Amino acid sequence: MTTSIDLLRRAQQRAAERRDRYRAAGFWSAEPLDVVRAAARRRPDGTALIHRDAQLSYAELDERVDRRAAGLLRAGVRAGVPVLAVVGNDVDSVVAVHAAIRVDAVVLLVPRGSGAAGVADIARRTGARFGLAPNWPDAPAAGLPDGFAWLPVSGEKLAEPVPEPARAADEPSFVLFTSGTTAAPKGVIHSLSTLAKASVNYIDAAGLTGADRLFLISPLGSVTGVVQALFIAPMLEVAVVLEDRWDPAATCALLVDTGATWYGGPDRLLNRLLDEAAGKGVEIPLRAVYLGGTMLDRRIVERAEDAGIVVMRAYGSSEVPVSTSGLRGEPREVRHADDGRPLADVEVKVGSATEPTECCIRGPHAFLGYTDAADEQHAFEDDWFRTGDAADLADGRVRIVGRLRDIVIRNGLKIPAAEVDEAISRIPGVRDCASYPVPDATTGEHLAVAVVADPGTELTLQTVADALTAAGLPKYKLPEELVFWDEPLPVNANGKVERKKLADRAAGRPRQLAARLASG
Repeated sequence: MTTSIDLLRRAQQRAAERRDRYRAAGFWSAEPLDVVRAAARRRPDGTALIHRDAQLSYAELDERVDRRAAGLLRAGVRAGVPVLAVVGNDVDSVVAVHAAIRVDAVVLLVPRGSGAAGVADIARRTGARFGLAPNWPDAPAAGLPDGFAWLPVSGEKLAEPVPEPARAADEPSFVLFTSGTTAAPKGVIHSLSTLAKASVNYIDAAGLTGADRLFLISPLGSVTGVVQALFIAPMLEVAVVLEDRWDPAATCALLVDTGATWYGGPDRLLNRLLDEAAGKGVEIPLRAVYLGGTMLDRRIVERAEDAGIVVMRAYGSSEVPVSTSGLRGEPREVRHADDGRPLADVEVKVGSATEPTECCIRGPHAFLGYTDAADEQHAFEDDWFRTGDAADLADGRVRIVGRLRDIVIRNGLKIPAAEVDEAISRIPGVRDCASYPVPDATTGEHLAVAVVADPGTELTLQTVADALTAAGLPKYKLPEELVFWDEPLPVNANGKVERKKLADRAAGRPRQLAARLASG
Protein backbone atom coordinates (compact mmCIF):
# COMPACT_ATOMS: atom_id res chain seq x y z
CA MET A 1 0.00 0.00 0.00
CA THR A 2 1.20 3.52 -0.80
CA THR A 3 2.20 5.53 2.30
CA SER A 4 2.09 9.27 2.76
CA ILE A 5 5.88 9.26 2.47
CA ASP A 6 5.76 7.46 -0.89
CA LEU A 7 2.92 9.69 -2.07
CA LEU A 8 4.78 12.94 -1.46
CA ARG A 9 8.45 11.93 -1.77
CA ARG A 10 9.19 13.65 -5.08
CA ALA A 11 7.20 16.72 -4.05
CA GLN A 12 9.12 16.96 -0.78
CA GLN A 13 12.40 16.86 -2.67
CA ARG A 14 11.24 19.55 -5.07
CA ALA A 15 10.02 21.70 -2.17
CA ALA A 16 13.39 21.33 -0.46
CA GLU A 17 15.16 22.50 -3.62
CA ARG A 18 13.03 25.67 -3.79
CA ARG A 19 12.54 26.38 -0.09
CA ASP A 20 15.53 28.59 0.71
CA ARG A 21 14.96 31.09 -2.08
CA TYR A 22 11.18 31.25 -1.69
CA ARG A 23 11.29 31.60 2.08
CA ALA A 24 13.96 34.31 1.78
CA ALA A 25 11.71 36.18 -0.66
CA GLY A 26 8.73 35.87 1.69
CA PHE A 27 6.63 33.76 -0.71
CA TRP A 28 6.69 30.58 1.38
CA SER A 29 6.49 30.24 5.13
CA ALA A 30 7.92 27.94 7.79
CA GLU A 31 4.96 28.88 9.99
CA PRO A 32 1.62 27.01 9.95
CA LEU A 33 -1.26 28.53 8.02
CA ASP A 34 -4.92 28.43 9.10
CA VAL A 35 -6.81 31.02 7.06
CA VAL A 36 -10.17 30.32 8.74
CA ARG A 37 -8.82 30.73 12.28
CA ALA A 38 -7.09 33.97 11.24
CA ALA A 39 -10.28 35.36 9.63
CA ALA A 40 -12.37 34.40 12.68
CA ARG A 41 -10.01 36.30 14.95
CA ARG A 42 -9.99 39.39 12.77
CA ARG A 43 -13.67 39.47 11.80
CA PRO A 44 -15.72 36.95 13.81
CA ASP A 45 -19.11 38.39 12.79
CA GLY A 46 -18.29 38.64 9.10
CA THR A 47 -20.27 36.35 6.79
CA ALA A 48 -18.10 33.44 5.63
CA LEU A 49 -20.38 31.03 3.74
CA ILE A 50 -23.78 31.40 2.09
CA HIS A 51 -25.73 28.38 0.90
CA ARG A 52 -29.42 27.89 0.24
CA ASP A 53 -29.63 25.82 3.41
CA ALA A 54 -27.22 27.70 5.70
CA GLN A 55 -25.26 30.85 6.37
CA LEU A 56 -22.23 30.98 8.65
CA SER A 57 -20.14 33.76 10.12
CA TYR A 58 -16.39 33.27 10.39
CA ALA A 59 -16.72 32.58 14.12
CA GLU A 60 -19.34 29.92 13.41
CA LEU A 61 -17.26 28.43 10.61
CA ASP A 62 -14.21 28.30 12.89
CA GLU A 63 -16.22 26.49 15.58
CA ARG A 64 -17.57 23.95 13.09
CA VAL A 65 -14.08 23.32 11.75
CA ASP A 66 -12.84 22.73 15.31
CA ARG A 67 -15.64 20.24 16.00
CA ARG A 68 -14.97 18.41 12.76
CA ALA A 69 -11.23 18.39 13.48
CA ALA A 70 -11.92 16.87 16.90
CA GLY A 71 -13.85 14.07 15.17
CA LEU A 72 -10.91 13.40 12.87
CA LEU A 73 -8.51 13.21 15.79
CA ARG A 74 -10.87 10.86 17.63
CA ALA A 75 -10.96 8.59 14.56
CA GLY A 76 -7.18 8.35 14.47
CA VAL A 77 -6.28 10.95 11.83
CA ARG A 78 -2.87 12.40 12.61
CA ALA A 79 -0.38 14.74 10.97
CA GLY A 80 0.72 13.48 7.56
CA VAL A 81 -2.08 10.93 7.20
CA PRO A 82 -3.79 11.04 3.76
CA VAL A 83 -7.50 11.87 4.01
CA LEU A 84 -9.68 11.53 0.92
CA ALA A 85 -12.19 14.40 0.84
CA VAL A 86 -14.96 14.00 -1.75
CA VAL A 87 -16.61 17.39 -1.92
CA GLY A 88 -19.38 19.44 -3.44
CA ASN A 89 -20.30 23.09 -3.19
CA ASP A 90 -21.85 22.98 0.27
CA VAL A 91 -21.06 24.10 3.79
CA ASP A 92 -20.20 20.64 5.12
CA SER A 93 -17.62 20.12 2.37
CA VAL A 94 -15.87 23.41 3.14
CA VAL A 95 -15.84 22.54 6.84
CA ALA A 96 -14.45 19.05 6.16
CA VAL A 97 -11.51 20.32 4.08
CA HIS A 98 -10.55 23.00 6.59
CA ALA A 99 -10.78 20.44 9.39
CA ALA A 100 -8.38 18.12 7.59
CA ILE A 101 -5.99 21.04 7.10
CA ARG A 102 -6.28 21.98 10.79
CA VAL A 103 -5.12 18.53 11.97
CA ASP A 104 -2.21 18.62 9.50
CA ALA A 105 -3.55 15.75 7.40
CA VAL A 106 -2.62 15.37 3.74
CA VAL A 107 -5.77 16.47 1.90
CA LEU A 108 -6.68 14.46 -1.21
CA LEU A 109 -9.39 16.62 -2.77
CA VAL A 110 -11.79 14.96 -5.20
CA PRO A 111 -14.97 16.43 -6.77
CA ARG A 112 -18.15 14.36 -6.37
CA GLY A 113 -18.40 14.39 -10.15
CA SER A 114 -15.53 11.88 -10.26
CA GLY A 115 -18.11 9.17 -9.50
CA ALA A 116 -17.94 6.17 -7.18
CA ALA A 117 -15.59 4.15 -9.41
CA GLY A 118 -13.23 7.09 -9.90
CA VAL A 119 -13.14 7.83 -6.17
CA ALA A 120 -12.40 4.20 -5.32
CA ASP A 121 -9.59 4.18 -7.89
CA ILE A 122 -8.00 7.29 -6.34
CA ALA A 123 -8.28 5.75 -2.87
CA ARG A 124 -6.45 2.64 -4.07
CA ARG A 125 -3.77 4.58 -5.94
CA THR A 126 -3.02 6.85 -2.99
CA GLY A 127 -3.37 4.33 -0.17
CA ALA A 128 -5.74 6.62 1.74
CA ARG A 129 -6.98 5.18 5.04
CA PHE A 130 -9.72 7.66 5.78
CA GLY A 131 -12.42 9.33 3.71
CA LEU A 132 -14.81 12.24 4.12
CA ALA A 133 -17.84 12.38 1.85
CA PRO A 134 -20.31 14.94 3.24
CA ASN A 135 -23.76 14.93 1.63
CA TRP A 136 -22.74 12.23 -0.88
CA PRO A 137 -24.95 9.15 -0.59
CA ASP A 138 -23.10 7.44 -3.48
CA ALA A 139 -19.84 7.01 -1.58
CA PRO A 140 -18.49 3.58 -2.65
CA ALA A 141 -18.38 0.69 -0.21
CA ALA A 142 -16.44 -1.66 -2.48
CA GLY A 143 -13.15 -1.44 -4.35
CA LEU A 144 -11.47 0.53 -1.54
CA PRO A 145 -8.09 -0.22 0.08
CA ASP A 146 -8.03 -2.65 2.98
CA GLY A 147 -8.76 -0.85 6.23
CA PHE A 148 -10.26 2.21 4.54
CA ALA A 149 -13.04 3.91 6.53
CA TRP A 150 -15.54 6.62 5.63
CA LEU A 151 -15.74 8.91 8.66
CA PRO A 152 -19.05 10.34 9.93
CA VAL A 153 -19.92 13.87 8.91
CA SER A 154 -21.00 15.15 12.33
CA GLY A 155 -18.42 16.90 14.48
CA GLU A 156 -17.46 16.12 18.06
CA LYS A 157 -18.17 18.05 21.22
CA LEU A 158 -14.97 19.72 22.29
CA ALA A 159 -13.70 18.19 25.52
CA GLU A 160 -10.58 20.29 25.09
CA PRO A 161 -9.34 22.73 22.44
CA VAL A 162 -8.07 21.25 19.18
CA PRO A 163 -4.30 21.83 18.95
CA GLU A 164 -3.17 24.55 16.59
CA PRO A 165 -1.71 23.31 13.28
CA ALA A 166 2.02 22.66 13.56
CA ARG A 167 3.05 21.87 9.96
CA ALA A 168 5.02 24.46 8.01
CA ALA A 169 2.87 26.03 5.31
CA ASP A 170 5.39 25.13 2.61
CA GLU A 171 5.29 21.38 3.28
CA PRO A 172 3.56 19.36 0.52
CA SER A 173 0.10 18.61 1.93
CA PHE A 174 -2.69 19.26 -0.57
CA VAL A 175 -3.47 17.11 -3.61
CA LEU A 176 -5.86 18.13 -6.38
CA PHE A 177 -6.97 15.67 -9.04
CA THR A 178 -7.28 16.75 -12.66
CA SER A 179 -10.52 16.13 -14.52
CA GLY A 180 -9.25 12.95 -16.17
CA THR A 181 -11.36 13.30 -19.34
CA THR A 182 -8.83 11.40 -21.46
CA ALA A 183 -6.87 9.38 -18.85
CA ALA A 184 -6.75 8.56 -15.17
CA PRO A 185 -6.83 11.79 -13.11
CA LYS A 186 -3.40 13.11 -12.15
CA GLY A 187 -2.71 13.87 -8.50
CA VAL A 188 -1.33 17.43 -8.41
CA ILE A 189 0.58 18.16 -5.18
CA HIS A 190 0.61 21.62 -3.61
CA SER A 191 1.51 23.13 -0.28
CA LEU A 192 -0.58 25.73 1.51
CA SER A 193 2.14 28.24 0.56
CA THR A 194 1.85 27.59 -3.19
CA LEU A 195 -1.93 27.91 -3.07
CA ALA A 196 -1.76 31.02 -0.89
CA LYS A 197 0.68 32.66 -3.32
CA ALA A 198 -1.63 31.88 -6.25
CA SER A 199 -4.51 33.39 -4.26
CA VAL A 200 -2.61 36.58 -3.48
CA ASN A 201 -1.83 37.02 -7.18
CA TYR A 202 -5.49 36.38 -8.03
CA ILE A 203 -6.66 39.03 -5.54
CA ASP A 204 -4.21 41.64 -6.83
CA ALA A 205 -4.86 41.07 -10.54
CA ALA A 206 -8.63 40.91 -10.14
CA GLY A 207 -8.73 43.94 -7.89
CA LEU A 208 -10.75 42.13 -5.23
CA THR A 209 -11.39 43.86 -1.90
CA GLY A 210 -13.23 43.33 1.37
CA ALA A 211 -16.32 44.76 -0.31
CA ASP A 212 -16.62 41.81 -2.70
CA ARG A 213 -18.76 38.68 -2.41
CA LEU A 214 -17.66 35.62 -4.42
CA PHE A 215 -20.09 33.44 -6.37
CA LEU A 216 -18.73 29.89 -6.62
CA ILE A 217 -20.20 27.84 -9.43
CA SER A 218 -17.04 25.90 -10.34
CA PRO A 219 -16.61 22.67 -8.33
CA LEU A 220 -15.03 23.11 -4.91
CA GLY A 221 -12.79 20.19 -5.85
CA SER A 222 -11.29 22.13 -8.77
CA VAL A 223 -8.37 24.53 -8.48
CA THR A 224 -10.78 27.41 -9.15
CA GLY A 225 -12.95 26.30 -6.24
CA VAL A 226 -9.97 25.82 -3.94
CA VAL A 227 -8.49 29.23 -4.61
CA GLN A 228 -11.76 31.14 -4.46
CA ALA A 229 -13.59 29.42 -1.60
CA LEU A 230 -10.86 27.98 0.61
CA PHE A 231 -8.24 30.73 0.36
CA ILE A 232 -9.36 34.04 -1.17
CA ALA A 233 -12.62 34.38 0.79
CA PRO A 234 -11.06 33.95 4.25
CA MET A 235 -7.94 35.91 3.27
CA LEU A 236 -10.19 38.87 2.40
CA GLU A 237 -12.68 37.99 5.19
CA VAL A 238 -15.53 38.03 2.67
CA ALA A 239 -18.41 35.68 1.92
CA VAL A 240 -18.43 32.98 -0.71
CA VAL A 241 -21.81 31.96 -2.14
CA LEU A 242 -21.89 28.20 -2.76
CA GLU A 243 -23.97 27.02 -5.72
CA ASP A 244 -24.18 23.24 -5.76
CA ARG A 245 -26.81 22.59 -8.40
CA TRP A 246 -26.91 24.39 -11.71
CA ASP A 247 -30.36 25.57 -12.68
CA PRO A 248 -30.60 28.76 -14.73
CA ALA A 249 -33.57 30.24 -12.87
CA ALA A 250 -32.60 29.17 -9.35
CA THR A 251 -28.91 29.98 -9.84
CA CYS A 252 -29.68 33.42 -11.19
CA ALA A 253 -32.04 34.06 -8.25
CA LEU A 254 -29.32 33.00 -5.78
CA LEU A 255 -26.82 35.31 -7.46
CA VAL A 256 -29.18 38.26 -7.37
CA ASP A 257 -30.51 37.63 -3.86
CA THR A 258 -27.04 37.33 -2.33
CA GLY A 259 -25.63 40.35 -4.16
CA ALA A 260 -22.54 38.48 -5.33
CA THR A 261 -20.06 40.77 -7.07
CA TRP A 262 -17.49 38.33 -8.48
CA TYR A 263 -17.61 35.26 -10.69
CA GLY A 264 -14.77 33.12 -12.00
CA GLY A 265 -15.71 30.26 -14.29
CA PRO A 266 -16.90 29.18 -17.75
CA ASP A 267 -18.16 31.80 -20.17
CA ARG A 268 -21.10 29.62 -21.22
CA LEU A 269 -22.57 29.53 -17.71
CA LEU A 270 -22.15 33.28 -17.37
CA ASN A 271 -24.04 33.73 -20.64
CA ARG A 272 -26.93 31.61 -19.37
CA LEU A 273 -27.10 33.70 -16.21
CA LEU A 274 -27.26 36.84 -18.34
CA ASP A 275 -30.04 35.25 -20.43
CA GLU A 276 -32.03 34.43 -17.31
CA ALA A 277 -31.59 37.91 -15.83
CA ALA A 278 -32.65 39.54 -19.09
CA GLY A 279 -35.72 37.32 -19.27
CA LYS A 280 -36.75 38.26 -15.75
CA GLY A 281 -35.88 41.91 -16.16
CA VAL A 282 -33.48 41.90 -13.20
CA GLU A 283 -30.01 43.39 -12.91
CA ILE A 284 -27.02 41.13 -12.31
CA PRO A 285 -25.01 42.38 -9.28
CA LEU A 286 -21.67 41.15 -10.69
CA ARG A 287 -19.05 43.85 -11.08
CA ALA A 288 -16.22 41.78 -12.55
CA VAL A 289 -15.49 38.25 -13.76
CA TYR A 290 -12.58 35.99 -14.65
CA LEU A 291 -13.06 33.89 -17.76
CA GLY A 292 -10.43 31.29 -18.59
CA GLY A 293 -9.83 28.98 -21.52
CA THR A 294 -8.18 29.17 -24.90
CA MET A 295 -11.43 29.74 -26.73
CA LEU A 296 -13.68 32.40 -25.26
CA ASP A 297 -16.83 33.40 -27.09
CA ARG A 298 -16.25 37.04 -27.93
CA ARG A 299 -19.99 37.64 -28.09
CA ILE A 300 -20.33 36.63 -24.44
CA VAL A 301 -17.36 38.76 -23.44
CA GLU A 302 -18.75 41.83 -25.17
CA ARG A 303 -22.23 41.19 -23.82
CA ALA A 304 -20.92 41.10 -20.25
CA GLU A 305 -18.91 44.28 -20.75
CA ASP A 306 -21.95 46.02 -22.23
CA ALA A 307 -23.83 45.03 -19.07
CA GLY A 308 -21.24 46.88 -16.99
CA ILE A 309 -19.24 43.79 -15.94
CA VAL A 310 -15.45 44.02 -16.23
CA VAL A 311 -14.21 40.89 -18.01
CA MET A 312 -10.67 39.66 -17.45
CA ARG A 313 -9.01 36.73 -19.17
CA ALA A 314 -6.82 34.50 -17.03
CA TYR A 315 -4.59 31.52 -17.70
CA GLY A 316 -3.61 28.76 -15.32
CA SER A 317 -4.19 25.13 -14.42
CA SER A 318 -4.27 22.83 -11.40
CA GLU A 319 -0.47 22.75 -11.64
CA VAL A 320 0.15 26.48 -12.05
CA PRO A 321 -2.97 28.33 -10.85
CA VAL A 322 -3.58 31.92 -11.93
CA SER A 323 -0.31 32.39 -13.78
CA THR A 324 -1.20 35.18 -16.23
CA SER A 325 -4.03 37.66 -16.36
CA GLY A 326 -5.31 40.86 -17.78
CA LEU A 327 -5.58 43.49 -15.06
CA ARG A 328 -8.80 45.05 -13.88
CA GLY A 329 -7.54 48.55 -14.51
CA GLU A 330 -6.50 47.92 -18.13
CA PRO A 331 -8.60 49.24 -21.03
CA ARG A 332 -11.21 46.88 -22.39
CA GLU A 333 -9.46 46.29 -25.70
CA VAL A 334 -6.22 45.37 -23.90
CA ARG A 335 -7.88 42.96 -21.46
CA HIS A 336 -9.63 41.11 -24.27
CA ALA A 337 -6.70 40.85 -26.68
CA ASP A 338 -4.74 38.07 -24.96
CA ASP A 339 -4.24 36.18 -21.69
CA GLY A 340 -2.45 39.05 -20.00
CA ARG A 341 0.92 39.36 -18.33
CA PRO A 342 2.64 36.94 -15.95
CA LEU A 343 1.50 37.82 -12.44
CA ALA A 344 3.80 38.77 -9.58
CA ASP A 345 6.82 36.48 -9.30
CA VAL A 346 5.56 34.18 -12.08
CA GLU A 347 7.97 33.43 -14.92
CA VAL A 348 6.80 32.38 -18.39
CA LYS A 349 8.85 31.27 -21.37
CA VAL A 350 7.89 29.78 -24.74
CA GLY A 351 9.72 26.71 -25.97
CA SER A 352 10.74 23.39 -24.47
CA ALA A 353 13.29 20.80 -25.58
CA THR A 354 10.82 19.10 -27.92
CA GLU A 355 8.15 21.76 -28.60
CA PRO A 356 9.26 25.22 -29.75
CA THR A 357 5.87 26.78 -29.01
CA GLU A 358 5.20 25.13 -25.64
CA CYS A 359 4.36 27.43 -22.73
CA CYS A 360 6.57 26.75 -19.69
CA ILE A 361 5.98 28.27 -16.25
CA ARG A 362 7.74 28.43 -12.92
CA GLY A 363 7.28 30.38 -9.70
CA PRO A 364 6.36 30.13 -6.01
CA HIS A 365 2.75 29.35 -6.92
CA ALA A 366 3.65 26.27 -8.97
CA PHE A 367 2.81 22.76 -7.84
CA LEU A 368 5.43 20.46 -6.37
CA GLY A 369 4.90 17.37 -8.49
CA TYR A 370 2.49 14.53 -9.22
CA THR A 371 1.57 11.64 -6.96
CA ASP A 372 2.42 9.10 -9.69
CA ALA A 373 5.96 8.92 -11.02
CA ALA A 374 4.76 8.14 -14.56
CA ASP A 375 3.01 11.51 -14.78
CA GLU A 376 6.29 13.33 -14.11
CA GLN A 377 8.18 11.76 -17.01
CA HIS A 378 7.91 14.81 -19.29
CA ALA A 379 6.32 17.33 -16.91
CA PHE A 380 9.42 19.28 -15.91
CA GLU A 381 12.42 20.72 -17.67
CA ASP A 382 14.84 21.80 -14.98
CA ASP A 383 12.61 23.93 -12.73
CA TRP A 384 10.07 24.74 -15.48
CA PHE A 385 6.67 23.08 -15.73
CA ARG A 386 5.78 22.13 -19.30
CA THR A 387 2.12 23.07 -19.60
CA GLY A 388 1.32 21.21 -22.81
CA ASP A 389 -0.14 24.42 -24.23
CA ALA A 390 1.12 26.31 -27.28
CA ALA A 391 1.62 30.03 -26.66
CA ASP A 392 2.88 33.29 -28.09
CA LEU A 393 4.86 35.71 -25.91
CA ALA A 394 5.33 39.26 -27.16
CA ASP A 395 6.11 42.48 -25.26
CA GLY A 396 5.67 40.64 -22.00
CA ARG A 397 2.12 39.53 -22.81
CA VAL A 398 0.95 35.94 -23.25
CA ARG A 399 -1.50 34.51 -25.75
CA ILE A 400 -2.40 30.86 -25.34
CA VAL A 401 -2.99 29.30 -28.75
CA GLY A 402 -4.32 25.96 -27.56
CA ARG A 403 -3.40 22.53 -26.27
CA LEU A 404 -0.52 20.97 -28.18
CA ARG A 405 -2.60 17.81 -28.40
CA ASP A 406 -5.48 19.91 -29.80
CA ILE A 407 -3.41 20.86 -32.81
CA VAL A 408 -4.48 19.17 -36.03
CA ILE A 409 -1.58 18.24 -38.32
CA ARG A 410 -2.59 18.33 -42.00
CA ASN A 411 0.14 17.52 -44.51
CA GLY A 412 2.69 18.29 -41.80
CA LEU A 413 1.25 21.77 -41.11
CA LYS A 414 -0.08 22.52 -37.62
CA ILE A 415 -3.60 23.92 -37.18
CA PRO A 416 -4.46 25.15 -33.65
CA ALA A 417 -8.06 24.08 -33.07
CA ALA A 418 -8.76 26.98 -30.71
CA GLU A 419 -7.71 29.54 -33.34
CA VAL A 420 -10.21 28.11 -35.83
CA ASP A 421 -12.90 27.92 -33.15
CA GLU A 422 -12.49 31.57 -32.26
CA ALA A 423 -12.82 32.65 -35.88
CA ILE A 424 -15.90 30.47 -36.54
CA SER A 425 -17.58 31.67 -33.33
CA ARG A 426 -17.72 35.18 -34.82
CA ILE A 427 -19.86 34.06 -37.77
CA PRO A 428 -23.46 35.27 -37.31
CA GLY A 429 -25.78 32.45 -36.32
CA VAL A 430 -23.08 30.21 -34.79
CA ARG A 431 -24.11 29.43 -31.24
CA ASP A 432 -21.25 27.07 -30.39
CA CYS A 433 -18.45 25.25 -32.19
CA ALA A 434 -15.40 23.09 -31.61
CA SER A 435 -12.75 21.74 -33.99
CA TYR A 436 -11.20 18.29 -33.86
CA PRO A 437 -8.97 16.01 -35.97
CA VAL A 438 -10.18 13.18 -38.19
CA PRO A 439 -7.71 10.56 -39.48
CA ASP A 440 -7.14 11.00 -43.20
CA ALA A 441 -5.33 8.56 -45.50
CA THR A 442 -4.19 11.38 -47.79
CA THR A 443 -3.26 14.23 -45.44
CA GLY A 444 -2.67 12.37 -42.16
CA GLU A 445 -5.47 14.33 -40.50
CA HIS A 446 -8.09 16.78 -41.63
CA LEU A 447 -9.94 19.41 -39.65
CA ALA A 448 -13.58 18.83 -38.73
CA VAL A 449 -15.80 21.29 -36.88
CA ALA A 450 -18.83 20.47 -34.75
CA VAL A 451 -21.22 23.41 -34.89
CA VAL A 452 -24.45 24.36 -33.15
CA ALA A 453 -26.31 27.00 -35.18
CA ASP A 454 -29.20 29.25 -34.24
CA PRO A 455 -32.58 28.15 -35.67
CA GLY A 456 -33.06 29.38 -39.23
CA THR A 457 -29.34 29.87 -39.84
CA GLU A 458 -28.11 28.49 -43.16
CA LEU A 459 -24.51 27.56 -42.64
CA THR A 460 -22.40 25.83 -45.28
CA LEU A 461 -18.81 24.72 -45.47
CA GLN A 462 -18.25 27.38 -48.13
CA THR A 463 -19.66 30.23 -46.01
CA VAL A 464 -17.42 29.11 -43.14
CA ALA A 465 -14.39 28.97 -45.45
CA ASP A 466 -15.19 32.44 -46.83
CA ALA A 467 -15.52 33.88 -43.32
CA LEU A 468 -12.23 32.37 -42.18
CA THR A 469 -10.43 33.53 -45.29
CA ALA A 470 -11.78 37.05 -44.72
CA ALA A 471 -10.51 36.84 -41.13
CA GLY A 472 -7.00 36.17 -42.46
CA LEU A 473 -6.64 32.42 -41.93
CA PRO A 474 -4.53 30.65 -44.55
CA LYS A 475 -6.07 27.99 -46.76
CA TYR A 476 -4.48 25.05 -44.93
CA LYS A 477 -6.35 26.03 -41.74
CA LEU A 478 -9.79 25.79 -43.35
CA PRO A 479 -12.03 22.94 -42.15
CA GLU A 480 -12.88 20.16 -44.57
CA GLU A 481 -15.79 18.74 -42.61
CA LEU A 482 -18.71 20.57 -40.98
CA VAL A 483 -20.86 18.48 -38.62
CA PHE A 484 -24.20 19.93 -37.50
CA TRP A 485 -25.31 19.33 -33.91
CA ASP A 486 -28.85 19.93 -32.67
CA GLU A 487 -27.86 19.64 -29.01
CA PRO A 488 -25.17 21.21 -26.77
CA LEU A 489 -21.61 20.04 -27.32
CA PRO A 490 -20.25 17.73 -24.58
CA VAL A 491 -18.43 19.61 -21.82
CA ASN A 492 -16.64 18.62 -18.62
CA ALA A 493 -17.33 19.92 -15.10
CA ASN A 494 -15.37 23.10 -15.82
CA GLY A 495 -17.44 23.93 -18.90
CA LYS A 496 -14.73 23.02 -21.43
CA VAL A 497 -15.70 21.16 -24.58
CA GLU A 498 -14.45 17.56 -24.55
CA ARG A 499 -13.00 17.37 -28.06
CA LYS A 500 -12.20 13.67 -27.74
CA LYS A 501 -15.92 12.89 -27.62
CA LEU A 502 -16.86 14.87 -30.74
CA ALA A 503 -15.61 12.34 -33.30
CA ASP A 504 -17.23 9.44 -31.43
CA ARG A 505 -20.58 11.20 -31.29
CA ALA A 506 -20.50 12.57 -34.85
CA ALA A 507 -21.84 9.40 -36.44
CA GLY A 508 -25.25 9.84 -38.06
CA ARG A 509 -25.26 13.63 -37.82
CA PRO A 510 -25.76 15.77 -40.94
CA ARG A 511 -22.55 17.12 -42.37
CA GLN A 512 -20.89 18.79 -45.32
CA LEU A 513 -17.57 17.61 -46.73
CA ALA A 514 -14.90 19.20 -48.88
CA ALA A 515 -15.00 18.09 -52.51
CA ARG A 516 -11.98 15.78 -52.22
CA LEU A 517 -13.62 13.93 -49.30
CA ALA A 518 -17.11 13.85 -50.79
CA SER A 519 -15.81 12.24 -53.96
CA GLY A 520 -13.55 9.77 -52.17
